[in-house]
Amino acid sequence: MTLGELKELIANDEGETVEVKESTGQRRDACETLCAFLNKNGGTVVFGVTKKGKLTGQLMADTTKRDLFDAFQKFEPAADIEVSYVPVDETHTAIVCHVDAGNRKPYIYDGKPHKRVQSSTTKMSQEEYERMLLARGGFRSEWEDRPNPVLSLDDLDLEAIRDTARKAVRVGRLDESIDTENAASLLDHFKLRRNGVLLNGAAVLFGKADRIDYPQLEIKMGWFKGTDQRVFLDNSHVQGNVFKLMDAAIAFCFKHLNLAAWTSGKIERDEELEIPADALREALVNAFAHRSYENRRQTIYLAIYDDRVEIKNPGSFPPKFDLTRLYSPPIQHSEPRNEKIAHVLYLRKSIETWGRGLTRIADECNRVGLPVPEVKEEYGCVTTVFKRPDWTGGNTPDQRTGIVAARTGTDTARTGTTHRLSGTAWAITGTTGTAGVEDILARLPKLRKDARANVETVLHELIADKNATIPQICARTGMALRTINNALATLRGAGILKARGNGIVGDCEGERAKKQPIKSEGQPIEGEKPHIGSRKPHIGDEKPSIEPGKPSIEDLALKYGLTRPTSENIHKLLCAFGSHIVFGRSMIMAETGLEITAAGVLIKTMLQHRLLDTVRGYGKGKYRFRTTVLS
Repeated sequence: MTLGELKELIANDEGETVEVKESTGQRRDACETLCAFLNKNGGTVVFGVTKKGKLTGQLMADTTKRDLFDAFQKFEPAADIEVSYVPVDETHTAIVCHVDAGNRKPYIYDGKPHKRVQSSTTKMSQEEYERMLLARGGFRSEWEDRPNPVLSLDDLDLEAIRDTARKAVRVGRLDESIDTENAASLLDHFKLRRNGVLLNGAAVLFGKADRIDYPQLEIKMGWFKGTDQRVFLDNSHVQGNVFKLMDAAIAFCFKHLNLAAWTSGKIERDEELEIPADALREALVNAFAHRSYENRRQTIYLAIYDDRVEIKNPGSFPPKFDLTRLYSPPIQHSEPRNEKIAHVLYLRKSIETWGRGLTRIADECNRVGLPVPEVKEEYGCVTTVFKRPDWTGGNTPDQRTGIVAARTGTDTARTGTTHRLSGTAWAITGTTGTAGVEDILARLPKLRKDARANVETVLHELIADKNATIPQICARTGMALRTINNALATLRGAGILKARGNGIVGDCEGERAKKQPIKSEGQPIEGEKPHIGSRKPHIGDEKPSIEPGKPSIEDLALKYGLTRPTSENIHKLLCAFGSHIVFGRSMIMAETGLEITAAGVLIKTMLQHRLLDTVRGYGKGKYRFRTTVLS
């Protein structure tokens, strides 16, 4: 566009197809107007024009173009925006952004739809948005079905594809005649490949984090002090495919939620998370199955507060879905946004029954006397909010169900010393495949049919993932913690699993298995021997023994010139972690009861006195004690 053409464009003032802005500092308002143009007849926004219509241009900083590009990434579906730069004088430039009428209406910007009314931009009503959405072709996303010619089989976890097929066959959701070892043909069967080209959905389900470029395949998790986000106690960002992200989210919940004992007229207590793991898992599956993947900058969020747990995903409910009767019969029609992704989750039994996810969540919460979670849609996101039990008054009987929630542990969730289920690791070696499982089952005593099925499921999980943790088994199978522990106890009693330090390893067919390296906070580092004890398969409060020759509190004070309180805290950590456990600030807070700032000061002190080594590959801010400290 020439300067003359630009002057002619802005001569008639603003209208249905033209809007002017003084600078790109108003780019958000400008993008909302472009969104409105896309939803109508197209139009042009010009940066560098005053409110009185004077063409002045603007100075072009190094970040101007990048800021505009970043702003344009918030359109959904992706918008084709033509940008021109027109010099006004030697130092100032006008920026002209033009869009034609969109062919995939309705468009939204930063989660909201907009429309143009004469010379004004306004938010589009829900009714109008739903009408345009239906006219476009429905609620379902086209993104998962788009080919990605750059994606190859090398970028996918082929074993995860085979494992999905094996699980689907085991649960009767895939025909036994399917070749579960041919990953390429399985992708065709799952409709994740077209004419030999992989689709985006294949990357979502089976992509390797280090091989694919999908920024939206991430989950951001935080554990916060209090009821807002001003002070965080732990945070984690994990990238990878859907199954890896769900495993990480469930493990984060097991790490930071309390373990509760629930009774319902039985002598024995059922121990589980204060919010049932099945309910959390179902909500996470819904988030990944129904989220909007189009926007590369939006991710799923998991936030744990003192009073609630929130799971937030970009997306919306289908048109005419009534949020006011979310948990009321009859069940509303299930319409997955990502049909291919949801289908594979269903085959793998991550989705139990079509349309019953919210009902299962409600049933699980009612079972333990918790209110059903609040589900709300706002700003282009769906948020599920679970209320945590209020144990400030001790045991809390629920009159509706007769279930009593008993607090376990002796301290508050703030310090982290309440009983928690951490990621105990398992490694089973010496056998592979279905035949190996049958050999192991033949060595077990006679079991009830359901107990045998549970043991078989756990065995398959341990063989498929030699570093599987109890939270991961729970997340992948939907089994209750008590059921998993019973199956592990059965295997251990038969001599198939043997306790070694922080985990259980298999001794199958007479071959003594070796401990596999584990990369998670609180677990041994590759190449170092964990303390060998008689730890039970479920997690308790036991701590690994410190190696012989540990310094006393007095030794630490004299050798390093430390105050007694500091020496006492370091001694606690040495007794808890030895030299083979990787730990971070949240674990220091749990062991010592220090606040977040004091824990940071303690870390700085230990680093200054060369007591710690910084450990890479475990996330930011992870350490272990130097072996010289124990000598």
